[in-house]
Amino acid sequence: MSTMIDADAARREGFVPLGASRKGSSFRGGRAAANDTAAEIGSLGKGHFLQEQIVKGPAASLPRRKSLDERNEAKDQALYYSLRDRIPSDLAMTPGAGGQALRRVMLHGATVVFVTPGYEGKRFVFERAKDLGVRSVVIDAPGSWAERMVGERVIAKFIPLDLNRDSTSVLNDCAAAIRALGREEGFSMPAGVCTFCELSVPLVARLAETLGLPGPSSAAVDTARDKHSTRAAMKAAGLPSPSCYRVNDETDLKQAASVVGFPAVLKPLNGAASLGVKKVDSEAELQRCYADVLAEMRATVVSSGALVKKDPTAPSDPNGEDPSFLLEEYLDGPEVDVDVVMGLGEARYAKVVDNGPTAEPYFAETWGVCPSLLPAEGQASLQKLAIDSLKCCGFDCGVFHVECKLTSRGPRLIEINARMGGGQVRKTHLLASGVDLVEETLFTAVGIPCNPHVSIENTAVAYTYVTNQKSGVVDGLASAAKRVAETDKSVAYCKPLVKDGAAIVGSDDALPDWLLDVMVTDSDAKRALDHVLSVATALDVPRFVR
Repeated sequence: MSTMIDADAARREGFVPLGASRKGSSFRGGRAAANDTAAEIGSLGKGHFLQEQIVKGPAASLPRRKSLDERNEAKDQALYYSLRDRIPSDLAMTPGAGGQALRRVMLHGATVVFVTPGYEGKRFVFERAKDLGVRSVVIDAPGSWAERMVGERVIAKFIPLDLNRDSTSVLNDCAAAIRALGREEGFSMPAGVCTFCELSVPLVARLAETLGLPGPSSAAVDTARDKHSTRAAMKAAGLPSPSCYRVNDETDLKQAASVVGFPAVLKPLNGAASLGVKKVDSEAELQRCYADVLAEMRATVVSSGALVKKDPTAPSDPNGEDPSFLLEEYLDGPEVDVDVVMGLGEARYAKVVDNGPTAEPYFAETWGVCPSLLPAEGQASLQKLAIDSLKCCGFDCGVFHVECKLTSRGPRLIEINARMGGGQVRKTHLLASGVDLVEETLFTAVGIPCNPHVSIENTAVAYTYVTNQKSGVVDGLASAAKRVAETDKSVAYCKPLVKDGAAIVGSDDALPDWLLDVMVTDSDAKRALDHVLSVATALDVPRFVR
Protein backbone atom coordinates (compact mmCIF):
# COMPACT_ATOMS: atom_id res chain seq x y z
CA MET A 1 0.00 0.00 0.00
CA SER A 2 1.08 3.58 -0.41
CA THR A 3 3.34 4.66 2.39
CA MET A 4 1.56 6.49 5.16
CA ILE A 5 3.51 8.44 7.72
CA ASP A 6 2.36 7.51 11.14
CA ALA A 7 1.03 10.96 11.54
CA ASP A 8 -1.24 9.73 8.76
CA ALA A 9 -3.45 8.63 11.61
CA ALA A 10 -5.44 11.70 10.65
CA ARG A 11 -6.54 9.82 7.59
CA ARG A 12 -6.53 6.31 8.97
CA GLU A 13 -7.45 6.44 12.64
CA GLY A 14 -9.49 9.55 13.23
CA PHE A 15 -11.02 12.63 11.71
CA VAL A 16 -9.24 15.06 9.45
CA PRO A 17 -11.13 18.26 8.63
CA LEU A 18 -11.17 18.06 4.86
CA GLY A 19 -10.45 20.99 2.59
CA ALA A 20 -11.98 22.17 -0.64
CA SER A 21 -11.82 20.17 -3.86
CA ARG A 22 -8.37 19.89 -5.45
CA LYS A 23 -9.05 18.56 -8.94
CA GLY A 24 -6.28 16.30 -10.23
CA SER A 25 -4.40 16.32 -6.93
CA SER A 26 -2.76 13.28 -5.30
CA PHE A 27 -3.22 14.89 -1.88
CA ARG A 28 -5.68 13.59 0.68
CA GLY A 29 -5.79 15.67 3.85
CA GLY A 30 -6.95 18.73 5.72
CA ARG A 31 -6.12 22.39 5.42
CA ALA A 32 -3.95 24.31 7.85
CA ALA A 33 -4.98 27.73 9.11
CA ALA A 34 -3.12 30.78 7.88
CA ASN A 35 -1.60 31.26 11.33
CA ASP A 36 -0.62 27.62 11.76
CA THR A 37 2.83 27.25 13.31
CA ALA A 38 3.87 24.74 10.69
CA ALA A 39 6.10 26.15 7.98
CA GLU A 40 6.00 25.23 4.32
CA ILE A 41 7.52 21.94 3.23
CA GLY A 42 10.22 23.90 1.41
CA SER A 43 11.09 26.19 4.33
CA LEU A 44 14.16 24.85 6.08
CA GLY A 45 15.99 27.41 8.17
CA LYS A 46 12.95 28.27 10.25
CA GLY A 47 10.90 25.18 9.43
CA HIS A 48 9.53 22.25 11.35
CA PHE A 49 11.99 19.39 11.88
CA LEU A 50 9.50 16.91 10.39
CA GLN A 51 9.49 18.92 7.17
CA GLU A 52 13.26 18.70 7.03
CA GLN A 53 12.92 14.93 7.06
CA ILE A 54 10.81 15.16 3.90
CA VAL A 55 12.91 17.71 2.05
CA LYS A 56 16.46 16.86 3.09
CA GLY A 57 16.17 13.44 4.70
CA PRO A 58 17.92 12.35 7.90
CA ALA A 59 21.49 12.14 6.58
CA ALA A 60 21.50 15.79 5.52
CA SER A 61 19.43 17.29 8.33
CA LEU A 62 20.61 15.50 11.48
CA PRO A 63 24.12 15.42 13.04
CA ARG A 64 26.50 12.73 11.86
CA ARG A 65 25.88 9.29 13.25
CA LYS A 66 27.85 8.27 16.32
CA SER A 67 30.81 5.96 15.81
CA LEU A 68 30.82 2.53 17.45
CA ASP A 69 33.25 3.75 20.11
CA GLU A 70 31.07 6.79 20.83
CA ARG A 71 27.98 4.62 21.13
CA ASN A 72 29.71 2.22 23.48
CA GLU A 73 30.94 5.10 25.62
CA ALA A 74 27.42 6.51 25.82
CA LYS A 75 26.12 3.13 26.95
CA ASP A 76 28.80 2.91 29.64
CA GLN A 77 27.99 6.38 30.93
CA ALA A 78 24.21 6.08 30.73
CA LEU A 79 22.55 5.72 34.10
CA TYR A 80 19.37 4.24 32.73
CA TYR A 81 16.96 1.60 33.93
CA SER A 82 18.71 -1.33 32.25
CA LEU A 83 16.26 -4.11 31.54
CA ARG A 84 18.59 -6.14 29.36
CA ASP A 85 20.96 -6.78 32.24
CA ARG A 86 18.29 -8.18 34.55
CA ILE A 87 17.71 -11.46 32.77
CA PRO A 88 19.97 -13.23 30.24
CA SER A 89 18.80 -12.71 26.68
CA ASP A 90 18.36 -16.43 26.04
CA LEU A 91 15.91 -16.59 28.94
CA ALA A 92 14.18 -13.39 27.82
CA MET A 93 13.72 -15.00 24.39
CA THR A 94 11.72 -17.89 25.86
CA PRO A 95 8.99 -18.79 23.36
CA GLY A 96 5.29 -19.23 24.03
CA ALA A 97 2.85 -17.62 26.44
CA GLY A 98 5.25 -17.99 29.37
CA GLY A 99 8.02 -16.15 27.54
CA GLN A 100 5.65 -13.34 26.56
CA ALA A 101 4.52 -13.00 30.16
CA LEU A 102 8.16 -12.83 31.30
CA ARG A 103 8.93 -10.04 28.84
CA ARG A 104 5.92 -8.10 30.11
CA VAL A 105 7.18 -8.44 33.67
CA MET A 106 10.57 -7.12 32.55
CA LEU A 107 8.90 -4.14 30.90
CA HIS A 108 6.65 -3.28 33.86
CA GLY A 109 7.76 -0.13 35.70
CA ALA A 110 9.99 1.16 32.89
CA THR A 111 9.92 4.83 31.89
CA VAL A 112 9.73 5.30 28.11
CA VAL A 113 9.88 8.62 26.28
CA PHE A 114 7.74 9.03 23.15
CA VAL A 115 8.88 11.73 20.71
CA THR A 116 5.83 13.17 18.87
CA PRO A 117 2.63 11.23 19.63
CA GLY A 118 1.00 11.60 16.21
CA TYR A 119 -2.71 12.21 15.85
CA GLU A 120 -5.16 11.62 18.69
CA GLY A 121 -6.13 8.37 16.99
CA LYS A 122 -2.83 7.04 18.38
CA ARG A 123 -4.15 7.23 21.92
CA PHE A 124 -4.43 3.43 22.00
CA VAL A 125 -0.61 3.25 22.02
CA PHE A 126 -0.41 5.07 25.33
CA GLU A 127 -3.35 3.21 26.82
CA ARG A 128 -1.63 -0.09 26.03
CA ALA A 129 1.64 1.20 27.50
CA LYS A 130 -0.21 2.09 30.69
CA ASP A 131 -1.79 -1.39 30.82
CA LEU A 132 1.72 -2.86 30.61
CA GLY A 133 2.90 -0.76 33.57
CA VAL A 134 4.99 1.64 31.48
CA ARG A 135 5.45 5.21 32.70
CA SER A 136 5.05 7.14 29.45
CA VAL A 137 6.59 10.56 28.90
CA VAL A 138 5.60 12.42 25.73
CA ILE A 139 7.64 15.15 24.03
CA ASP A 140 5.62 17.29 21.63
CA ALA A 141 4.81 20.88 20.74
CA PRO A 142 2.99 23.01 23.34
CA GLY A 143 -0.76 22.58 23.16
CA SER A 144 -0.55 19.00 21.91
CA TRP A 145 -3.57 16.77 22.53
CA ALA A 146 -1.20 14.41 24.38
CA GLU A 147 -0.89 16.88 27.25
CA ARG A 148 -4.45 16.02 28.32
CA MET A 149 -3.41 12.44 28.98
CA VAL A 150 -1.45 13.55 32.07
CA GLY A 151 -4.63 14.64 33.84
CA GLU A 152 -6.35 11.49 32.61
CA ARG A 153 -3.55 9.42 34.16
CA VAL A 154 -2.70 7.73 30.88
CA ILE A 155 0.84 9.15 30.72
CA ALA A 156 3.14 10.24 33.53
CA LYS A 157 4.48 13.48 32.06
CA PHE A 158 4.25 15.79 29.07
CA ILE A 159 7.30 17.81 28.01
CA PRO A 160 6.47 20.77 25.72
CA LEU A 161 9.15 21.49 23.16
CA ASP A 162 9.30 23.90 20.24
CA LEU A 163 9.42 21.60 17.22
CA ASN A 164 9.20 24.37 14.65
CA ARG A 165 12.98 24.41 14.35
CA ASP A 166 15.75 22.54 12.57
CA SER A 167 16.30 18.85 13.32
CA THR A 168 19.63 19.27 15.13
CA SER A 169 18.18 21.80 17.58
CA VAL A 170 15.22 19.55 18.30
CA LEU A 171 17.51 16.54 18.80
CA ASN A 172 19.75 18.40 21.24
CA ASP A 173 16.81 19.75 23.25
CA CYS A 174 15.17 16.31 23.40
CA ALA A 175 18.39 14.85 24.78
CA ALA A 176 18.68 17.64 27.36
CA ALA A 177 15.04 17.18 28.43
CA ILE A 178 15.49 13.44 28.87
CA ARG A 179 18.68 13.85 30.90
CA ALA A 180 16.87 16.39 33.09
CA LEU A 181 14.04 13.92 33.55
CA GLY A 182 16.50 11.48 35.10
CA ARG A 183 17.31 14.08 37.78
CA GLU A 184 13.69 14.93 38.48
CA GLU A 185 12.12 13.74 41.71
CA GLY A 186 9.81 10.80 41.12
CA PHE A 187 11.49 9.82 37.84
CA SER A 188 14.51 7.80 36.84
CA MET A 189 16.54 7.98 33.66
CA PRO A 190 14.25 6.50 30.97
CA ALA A 191 14.81 2.93 29.83
CA GLY A 192 14.11 3.80 26.21
CA VAL A 193 12.85 6.24 23.60
CA CYS A 194 10.52 5.49 20.74
CA THR A 195 8.03 6.90 18.25
CA PHE A 196 5.16 5.65 16.14
CA CYS A 197 5.52 8.53 13.65
CA GLU A 198 7.44 7.83 10.44
CA LEU A 199 9.17 11.19 10.13
CA SER A 200 10.37 11.12 13.74
CA VAL A 201 12.05 7.70 13.42
CA PRO A 202 15.50 9.04 12.30
CA LEU A 203 15.64 11.59 15.12
CA VAL A 204 14.66 8.97 17.72
CA ALA A 205 17.35 6.57 16.44
CA ARG A 206 20.03 9.23 16.89
CA LEU A 207 18.55 10.21 20.24
CA ALA A 208 18.83 6.63 21.50
CA GLU A 209 22.47 6.44 20.39
CA THR A 210 23.26 9.81 21.99
CA LEU A 211 21.81 8.66 25.33
CA GLY A 212 23.19 5.12 25.19
CA LEU A 213 19.71 3.62 24.97
CA PRO A 214 18.60 0.57 22.96
CA GLY A 215 16.99 0.58 19.52
CA PRO A 216 17.68 0.13 15.80
CA SER A 217 20.83 1.80 14.49
CA SER A 218 20.55 5.25 12.97
CA ALA A 219 22.57 4.05 9.96
CA ALA A 220 19.94 1.41 9.21
CA VAL A 221 17.11 3.91 9.70
CA ASP A 222 18.75 6.42 7.33
CA THR A 223 19.16 3.74 4.67
CA ALA A 224 15.51 2.74 4.94
CA ARG A 225 14.23 6.33 4.88
CA ASP A 226 16.11 7.19 1.68
CA LYS A 227 14.62 5.04 -1.09
CA HIS A 228 17.68 5.44 -3.32
CA SER A 229 19.95 4.25 -0.50
CA THR A 230 17.63 1.31 0.11
CA ARG A 231 17.91 0.27 -3.54
CA ALA A 232 21.70 0.61 -3.42
CA ALA A 233 21.94 -1.54 -0.28
CA MET A 234 19.76 -4.21 -1.87
CA LYS A 235 21.82 -4.21 -5.07
CA ALA A 236 25.02 -4.58 -3.04
CA ALA A 237 23.48 -7.54 -1.23
CA GLY A 238 22.47 -9.22 -4.48
CA LEU A 239 18.74 -8.74 -3.87
CA PRO A 240 16.31 -7.99 -6.72
CA SER A 241 15.41 -4.33 -6.93
CA PRO A 242 13.52 -2.12 -9.40
CA SER A 243 15.44 0.06 -11.82
CA CYS A 244 15.53 3.61 -10.45
CA TYR A 245 17.08 7.05 -10.86
CA ARG A 246 17.43 9.92 -8.40
CA VAL A 247 15.83 13.19 -9.54
CA ASN A 248 17.23 16.25 -7.78
CA ASP A 249 15.65 18.78 -10.14
CA GLU A 250 13.96 19.00 -13.52
CA THR A 251 17.27 18.73 -15.39
CA ASP A 252 17.49 15.09 -14.27
CA LEU A 253 14.14 14.07 -15.76
CA LYS A 254 15.36 13.23 -19.28
CA GLN A 255 18.17 10.98 -18.02
CA ALA A 256 15.84 9.38 -15.47
CA ALA A 257 13.37 8.55 -18.23
CA SER A 258 16.15 7.06 -20.34
CA VAL A 259 17.42 4.85 -17.51
CA VAL A 260 14.09 3.70 -16.06
CA GLY A 261 11.75 3.70 -19.04
CA PHE A 262 7.94 3.62 -18.86
CA PRO A 263 5.58 2.98 -17.22
CA ALA A 264 7.27 4.34 -14.10
CA VAL A 265 6.46 5.73 -10.67
CA LEU A 266 7.59 9.14 -9.41
CA LYS A 267 7.84 9.43 -5.62
CA PRO A 268 9.56 11.64 -3.02
CA LEU A 269 12.99 10.31 -2.09
CA ASN A 270 12.35 10.50 1.64
CA GLY A 271 8.67 9.64 1.65
CA ALA A 272 5.72 11.82 2.50
CA ALA A 273 2.66 9.61 2.69
CA SER A 274 0.96 9.12 -0.68
CA LEU A 275 1.76 12.77 -1.35
CA GLY A 276 3.70 13.09 -4.59
CA VAL A 277 3.50 9.41 -5.56
CA LYS A 278 2.18 9.01 -9.08
CA LYS A 279 2.37 6.65 -12.06
CA VAL A 280 3.62 8.16 -15.34
CA ASP A 281 3.51 6.63 -18.82
CA SER A 282 5.68 8.90 -20.94
CA GLU A 283 8.44 11.50 -20.75
CA ALA A 284 5.97 14.27 -21.49
CA GLU A 285 3.72 13.09 -18.68
CA LEU A 286 6.76 12.86 -16.38
CA GLN A 287 7.59 16.50 -17.05
CA ARG A 288 4.01 17.57 -16.28
CA CYS A 289 3.72 15.29 -13.25
CA TYR A 290 7.01 16.51 -11.76
CA ALA A 291 5.86 20.14 -11.95
CA ASP A 292 2.47 19.24 -10.46
CA VAL A 293 3.74 17.23 -7.49
CA LEU A 294 6.48 19.76 -6.75
CA ALA A 295 3.86 22.50 -6.55
CA GLU A 296 1.73 20.22 -4.41
CA MET A 297 4.51 19.57 -1.92
CA ARG A 298 5.36 23.26 -1.73
CA ALA A 299 1.75 23.86 -0.74
CA THR A 300 1.80 21.25 2.03
CA VAL A 301 2.56 21.77 5.72
CA VAL A 302 3.02 19.68 8.83
CA SER A 303 0.24 20.39 11.33
CA SER A 304 -0.08 18.44 14.59
CA GLY A 305 2.27 15.87 13.13
CA ALA A 306 0.29 15.26 9.93
CA LEU A 307 0.57 16.47 6.37
CA VAL A 308 -2.19 18.94 5.52
CA LYS A 309 -2.87 21.39 2.72
CA LYS A 310 -1.45 24.85 3.33
CA ASP A 311 -3.95 27.69 3.57
CA PRO A 312 -3.61 29.72 0.35
CA THR A 313 -3.67 32.98 2.34
CA ALA A 314 -0.59 32.03 4.37
CA PRO A 315 2.68 33.70 3.31
CA SER A 316 5.13 31.80 1.08
CA ASP A 317 8.85 31.34 1.65
CA PRO A 318 10.76 32.37 -1.50
CA ASN A 319 13.97 30.79 -0.15
CA GLY A 320 12.54 27.31 0.34
CA GLU A 321 14.36 24.19 -0.82
CA ASP A 322 12.68 21.53 -2.93
CA PRO A 323 12.77 17.81 -2.17
CA SER A 324 14.43 15.19 -4.35
CA PHE A 325 12.47 12.42 -6.02
CA LEU A 326 12.98 8.89 -7.21
CA LEU A 327 11.80 7.63 -10.58
CA GLU A 328 11.56 3.87 -10.61
CA GLU A 329 10.09 1.22 -12.83
CA TYR A 330 6.42 0.41 -12.38
CA LEU A 331 5.88 -2.99 -10.76
CA ASP A 332 3.08 -5.28 -11.87
CA GLY A 333 1.33 -7.85 -9.69
CA PRO A 334 -0.50 -7.84 -6.34
CA GLU A 335 0.69 -5.54 -3.56
CA VAL A 336 1.15 -6.70 0.02
CA ASP A 337 2.38 -5.55 3.39
CA VAL A 338 4.78 -7.77 5.31
CA ASP A 339 4.77 -6.84 8.99
CA VAL A 340 7.95 -8.05 10.66
CA VAL A 341 9.20 -8.22 14.25
CA MET A 342 12.95 -8.71 14.68
CA GLY A 343 14.90 -9.70 17.79
CA LEU A 344 18.60 -10.48 18.21
CA GLY A 345 19.25 -10.21 14.48
CA GLU A 346 16.51 -12.54 13.26
CA ALA A 347 12.87 -12.22 12.23
CA ARG A 348 10.71 -13.63 15.03
CA TYR A 349 7.38 -12.88 13.36
CA ALA A 350 6.46 -12.07 9.75
CA LYS A 351 2.99 -12.06 8.28
CA VAL A 352 1.73 -11.13 4.80
CA VAL A 353 -1.36 -8.94 4.46
CA ASP A 354 -2.87 -8.66 0.98
CA ASN A 355 -3.75 -5.20 -0.35
CA GLY A 356 -6.52 -4.60 -2.83
CA PRO A 357 -5.66 -3.09 -6.23
CA THR A 358 -4.65 0.51 -5.63
CA ALA A 359 -6.57 3.29 -7.34
CA GLU A 360 -4.05 4.55 -9.89
CA PRO A 361 -2.47 6.85 -10.82
CA TYR A 362 -2.32 7.91 -7.14
CA PHE A 363 -1.86 4.44 -5.58
CA ALA A 364 -4.73 4.98 -3.17
CA GLU A 365 -5.50 2.08 -0.85
CA THR A 366 -8.74 0.13 -1.18
CA TRP A 367 -8.87 -3.01 1.01
CA GLY A 368 -6.74 -5.51 2.90
CA VAL A 369 -7.08 -9.11 4.10
CA CYS A 370 -5.10 -11.29 6.52
CA PRO A 371 -4.05 -14.07 6.24
CA SER A 372 -2.98 -13.63 2.65
CA LEU A 373 -4.91 -15.35 -0.13
CA LEU A 374 -1.73 -15.79 -2.19
CA PRO A 375 -0.22 -19.27 -2.64
CA ALA A 376 2.03 -20.38 0.24
CA GLU A 377 5.09 -20.29 -2.03
CA GLY A 378 4.41 -16.68 -2.99
CA GLN A 379 3.90 -15.66 0.64
CA ALA A 380 7.17 -17.34 1.64
CA SER A 381 9.08 -15.51 -1.12
CA LEU A 382 7.63 -12.17 -0.01
CA GLN A 383 8.51 -12.81 3.63
CA LYS A 384 12.05 -13.76 2.67
CA LEU A 385 12.55 -10.64 0.57
CA ALA A 386 11.18 -8.42 3.34
CA ILE A 387 13.48 -9.95 5.95
CA ASP A 388 16.53 -9.96 3.64
CA SER A 389 15.87 -6.30 2.81
CA LEU A 390 15.78 -5.37 6.50
CA LYS A 391 19.03 -7.21 7.15
CA CYS A 392 20.84 -5.66 4.19
CA CYS A 393 19.91 -2.21 5.52
CA GLY A 394 21.50 -3.15 8.86
CA PHE A 395 18.48 -3.80 11.09
CA ASP A 396 18.74 -6.38 13.86
CA CYS A 397 15.76 -5.45 16.06
CA GLY A 398 12.46 -3.65 15.84
CA VAL A 399 8.98 -3.65 14.35
CA PHE A 400 8.68 -2.99 10.61
CA HIS A 401 6.01 -2.37 8.00
CA VAL A 402 7.49 -3.56 4.70
CA GLU A 403 5.64 -2.95 1.44
CA CYS A 404 6.19 -5.33 -1.47
CA LYS A 405 4.73 -6.64 -4.73
CA LEU A 406 4.67 -10.17 -6.07
CA THR A 407 5.49 -9.35 -9.67
CA SER A 408 5.64 -11.56 -12.75
CA ARG A 409 9.42 -11.71 -12.12
CA GLY A 410 9.12 -12.53 -8.43
CA PRO A 411 8.90 -10.49 -5.22
CA ARG A 412 10.04 -6.86 -5.26
CA LEU A 413 10.38 -4.32 -2.46
CA ILE A 414 8.43 -1.06 -2.60
CA GLU A 415 9.74 0.41 0.67
CA ILE A 416 10.60 -0.15 4.31
CA ASN A 417 8.94 1.68 7.19
CA ALA A 418 11.04 1.25 10.34
CA ARG A 419 8.08 1.35 12.72
CA MET A 420 4.69 -0.21 13.29
CA GLY A 421 2.32 0.39 10.40
CA GLY A 422 -0.52 2.84 10.87
CA GLY A 423 -4.22 2.49 10.32
CA GLN A 424 -5.58 -1.04 10.68
CA VAL A 425 -2.18 -2.72 11.08
CA ARG A 426 -2.12 -3.19 14.84
CA LYS A 427 -5.76 -4.29 15.03
CA THR A 428 -5.30 -6.73 12.14
CA HIS A 429 -2.46 -8.61 13.84
CA LEU A 430 -4.15 -8.55 17.23
CA LEU A 431 -7.26 -10.21 15.80
CA ALA A 432 -5.53 -12.57 13.36
CA SER A 433 -2.51 -13.66 15.46
CA GLY A 434 -2.83 -12.25 18.96
CA VAL A 435 0.45 -10.39 18.36
CA ASP A 436 0.51 -6.84 19.72
CA LEU A 437 2.89 -4.68 17.69
CA VAL A 438 2.67 -1.86 20.24
CA GLU A 439 3.95 -4.25 22.90
CA GLU A 440 6.78 -5.45 20.66
CA THR A 441 7.77 -1.85 19.88
CA LEU A 442 8.03 -1.11 23.60
CA PHE A 443 10.15 -4.22 24.15
CA THR A 444 12.54 -3.03 21.42
CA ALA A 445 12.71 0.47 22.90
CA VAL A 446 13.99 -0.79 26.26
CA GLY A 447 16.23 -3.55 24.88
CA ILE A 448 14.07 -6.60 25.63
CA PRO A 449 14.52 -9.08 22.75
CA CYS A 450 11.28 -9.75 20.87
CA ASN A 451 9.87 -13.22 20.29
CA PRO A 452 6.11 -12.72 19.81
CA HIS A 453 3.72 -15.43 20.93
CA VAL A 454 1.10 -16.25 18.28
CA SER A 455 -1.92 -17.01 20.44
CA ILE A 456 -4.70 -16.89 17.84
CA GLU A 457 -5.13 -19.07 14.77
CA ASN A 458 -7.90 -19.65 12.24
CA THR A 459 -9.14 -16.07 12.40
CA ALA A 460 -9.22 -13.92 9.27
CA VAL A 461 -9.45 -10.13 9.16
CA ALA A 462 -10.52 -7.95 6.24
CA TYR A 463 -10.94 -4.19 6.02
CA THR A 464 -11.82 -1.60 3.42
CA TYR A 465 -11.86 2.15 2.90
CA VAL A 466 -15.12 3.49 1.53
CA THR A 467 -15.02 6.40 -0.93
CA ASN A 468 -17.55 8.11 -3.17
CA GLN A 469 -17.56 8.78 -6.90
CA LYS A 470 -18.97 12.29 -6.62
CA SER A 471 -17.68 15.20 -4.57
CA GLY A 472 -20.06 16.86 -2.14
CA VAL A 473 -20.96 17.35 1.52
CA VAL A 474 -21.46 14.45 3.93
CA ASP A 475 -24.73 14.19 5.85
CA GLY A 476 -25.93 11.29 8.04
CA LEU A 477 -23.03 8.91 7.39
CA ALA A 478 -21.95 8.62 11.05
CA SER A 479 -25.32 7.31 12.24
CA ALA A 480 -25.46 4.81 9.39
CA ALA A 481 -22.00 3.54 10.29
CA LYS A 482 -23.04 3.17 13.92
CA ARG A 483 -26.06 1.05 12.94
CA VAL A 484 -23.85 -1.30 10.92
CA ALA A 485 -21.41 -1.77 13.81
CA GLU A 486 -24.27 -2.49 16.22
CA THR A 487 -26.23 -4.94 14.05
CA ASP A 488 -23.53 -7.00 12.30
CA LYS A 489 -21.65 -9.06 14.87
CA SER A 490 -18.82 -9.90 12.48
CA VAL A 491 -18.01 -6.20 12.08
CA ALA A 492 -15.08 -5.32 14.35
CA TYR A 493 -15.73 -1.65 13.67
CA CYS A 494 -17.32 0.68 11.12
CA LYS A 495 -15.97 4.15 11.80
CA PRO A 496 -16.42 7.39 9.89
CA LEU A 497 -13.27 9.22 8.85
CA VAL A 498 -15.13 12.46 8.11
CA LYS A 499 -17.70 14.41 10.10
CA ASP A 500 -21.18 15.23 8.92
CA GLY A 501 -21.06 18.56 7.14
CA ALA A 502 -17.56 17.99 5.75
CA ALA A 503 -16.89 18.74 2.09
CA ILE A 504 -15.36 15.66 0.46
CA VAL A 505 -13.70 14.90 -2.87
CA GLY A 506 -14.94 12.05 -5.06
CA SER A 507 -13.01 9.85 -7.47
CA ASP A 508 -14.41 11.72 -10.48
CA ASP A 509 -12.39 14.79 -9.48
CA ALA A 510 -9.16 13.54 -7.88
CA LEU A 511 -7.78 11.15 -5.30
CA PRO A 512 -10.98 10.42 -3.35
CA ASP A 513 -11.32 11.09 0.35
CA TRP A 514 -11.77 8.08 2.61
CA LEU A 515 -15.18 8.35 4.22
CA LEU A 516 -15.39 5.13 6.25
CA ASP A 517 -13.03 2.46 7.58
CA VAL A 518 -14.71 -0.94 7.98
CA MET A 519 -13.20 -4.14 9.44
CA VAL A 520 -14.73 -7.61 9.77
CA THR A 521 -13.58 -11.00 11.08
CA ASP A 522 -14.34 -14.54 9.92
CA SER A 523 -12.81 -18.00 10.07
CA ASP A 524 -12.06 -17.83 6.33
CA ALA A 525 -10.06 -15.06 4.62
CA LYS A 526 -11.96 -15.08 1.32
CA ARG A 527 -15.28 -14.96 3.14
CA ALA A 528 -14.05 -12.10 5.31
CA LEU A 529 -13.01 -10.10 2.26
CA ASP A 530 -16.29 -10.74 0.44
CA HIS A 531 -18.22 -9.73 3.54
CA VAL A 532 -16.42 -6.45 4.20
CA LEU A 533 -16.87 -5.42 0.57
CA SER A 534 -20.57 -6.31 0.71
CA VAL A 535 -20.96 -4.22 3.89
CA ALA A 536 -19.39 -1.27 2.11
CA THR A 537 -21.70 -1.71 -0.87
CA ALA A 538 -24.81 -2.11 1.30
CA LEU A 539 -24.09 1.19 3.04
CA ASP A 540 -24.89 2.92 -0.26
CA VAL A 541 -22.64 5.87 0.57
CA PRO A 542 -23.91 8.12 -2.27
CA ARG A 543 -27.12 8.53 -0.22
CA PHE A 544 -25.12 10.45 2.38
CA VAL A 545 -23.28 12.82 0.01
CA ARG A 546 -25.17 15.79 -1.32
